[in-house]
Amino acid sequence: MTITQMSSVVMPEEVQRWLENRGFIYQMLGDFYGRVPALSRVAQWRSDRQMANAAELTEGGRALKRYLSDCDPSELPALCEAESEEYKRLMGELNRLKSGPREAAQLGREAAFCNVISDVYASAGIVFKKCGGEADDHIAIELEFMAVMHDRMLYNSFSARNAMELLEIQERFLEEHLIKWVPLFCKRLNEATSSPLYLALSRMVEEFLPNDLNMLRAWKGSIEGSAAATV
Repeated sequence: MTITQMSSVVMPEEVQRWLENRGFIYQMLGDFYGRVPALSRVAQWRSDRQMANAAELTEGGRALKRYLSDCDPSELPALCEAESEEYKRLMGELNRLKSGPREAAQLGREAAFCNVISDVYASAGIVFKKCGGEADDHIAIELEFMAVMHDRMLYNSFSARNAMELLEIQERFLEEHLIKWVPLFCKRLNEATSSPLYLALSRMVEEFLPNDLNMLRAWKGSIEGSAAATV
């Protein structure tokens, strides 16, 4: 049974809307946290209807949408240049303070902790090609892992059991990693910037991660309930 059949399980409209948008949100957050906001990327997100839909799921997303959409097109190059400089300043400053966008830094772990995360990726059959040399525990890589797992769960599952296994991997990764350290990173990020872009992104990821975990659990419960009803 494929994920198409699984997603036909009766579920609240809120859960269905979340399922349609969560992969996109992880991709968008990973892009913004992993790279400077280049003009081409910002223009793409700004005009993308799916982004507009996904942004409505959180207050931070709505703030991000307003910031990018309300800007006159002629002002966009200057906005991107300013925010790109802010990204470089923020990441440089936070890394100097050992409070940068890495799980090990936020939780005071040794650098070798990165191997723990790489083992999680390897056990899921994922190897990242990192153009910027990011560590495996960098926020952008951890968010990208969730995006890849979401796509596998929805589109490349060979059975209901396989899809449930992929769901449970995401559930554990949120519980054991992202939710443990990202709020602390966001707190330090908020203290270091007044940028509307990065304040909106910070609020967005803080709101989204615990909600995503709750929704995963709700969807898992719907699937398990439907399976039990057919026995």
